[in-house]
Formats: sequence, structure tokens, C-alpha cells
Amino acid sequence: MLLSVVVPCCDEEAAAGRFAEELLPALDALAVPTEVIAVDDGSYDDTAAVLRNLAGERRNFRAVALSEHRGLGAAMRTGFAEASGDWIATLDADLTFHPSQLRALLDCQKATGADMVCGSPFLAPAGAAQVRWWRRLPSRWVNGLYRRLCGPRLTAYTAIFRLYRTEALRALRLESQGFEINAEIAARFLAAGKTVAEVPAVLTARRQGASKLSPLRELWRHGRLALRLRREALPR
Repeated sequence: MLLSVVVPCCDEEAAAGRFAEELLPALDALAVPTEVIAVDDGSYDDTAAVLRNLAGERRNFRAVALSEHRGLGAAMRTGFAEASGDWIATLDADLTFHPSQLRALLDCQKATGADMVCGSPFLAPAGAAQVRWWRRLPSRWVNGLYRRLCGPRLTAYTAIFRLYRTEALRALRLESQGFEINAEIAARFLAAGKTVAEVPAVLTARRQGASKLSPLRELWRHGRLALRLRREALPR
């Protein structure tokens, strides 16, 4: 088994500086072969240089650079295409879902045989307690929307912290450009009849840099995705 960890990065120079001390040791502790696919999404700071330096130091770390900023969806799809593993895990560059929690995703998959395992802050006692309320409130609303649209089998449709069977993931037709990519993946896994599971996961506050998420823009994008998924589900 090879686990590919896809980490999209956009203007994350400071956060990427933590990869050597936090991300890579957490992956080493998993005791399974791993590779990191870090995708620089047209950053304006020195993110690309930090990633290239890490790639030069670690054989299992690969840096992929997009020529221009194309959005989280495009960065993740690029990482999926570059991955060599039988399984793909996805993480935020700011490590707000700490990579030490990856073990729980792997253990759940082994126990359930699921094609996708999601880490959900809605199932964890601490959950997203460190995240500001004005970020938590839209998240709860949007996830509630997807639960009504796609079913209650998942509590976290929008969180990036997941484990995917590579073959099943690559079979999906994905179109999203922004943060709604995670909801699209979850919805399409369910629509395809794939097995899914969830584990509790803690979402912490960002320590470096600024979030690239614009609440109003992402609410608009989620609304468009929900309408598209609804139309696809209607009888023809």
C-alpha cells in the first residue's frame, strides 16, 4: 500500500515551513509507505521555493507548481493526477486538521472497507471549538444543505480532511474550481454507490498566514453546486 498525501498550497510560505517538523514526522509515524504531493497554486510569495527545497531533501516529497492561481479545485485535481498511491489523503496546507489524525482515517478504512473516509469536526467533542463563530456558522448551514440534498450518511461534506480509494476517486467527473470541490467529491461518491465512513476529527485555528476562503463567494459557489447536483438527481 502506498498512501499519497495531496496538499494544495496558495501563499502558504509560513505554513509550509512547518511541514518538515509536523507533517513529515506524522507521516513517518504511520508506518506505511507515503508520498507527499504539494501543489503550489500560483502563489505570490515564496511557497514554491519552500516546497522545492523540501522536495530536494526528501525523496517522498514532490512539489508541483501551477503557472497561475486556478483555485483549490484545480490544485486538488492536479494532485490527484500526480499521485502514485493506491490511496489518497487530502490535507490543508495550514495543518488545521493535524496530520497526526491520519491514523484514524486509515484505521477506519481497514475496519470498514470504505472507499472514502471523512474526518468530521461535527463528531468530535472539541470539534471546531477553536474556529471563530462566523466561520463555523456558514459551515453548519452549508453542511446541513448537503445533508438534505445528498442524505444524512455524512455530517461533514465540506471538510478537506479525507482518505480516498484512488481508483474510485479518479473515476469521478469533477468540475468545481473552489472550496466546494470537497462537497462535490462527497456527493459524487454517494451518487456512485461507493461506501463511505466518518471519524471524529478536530479542526484547529490557523496559526500562520491568512485564509483564502471568502464566505460570500463560497456560499455562492456551494449554492450553484447544490443546484447542479439537484438537477442531475432529477428523473429524466
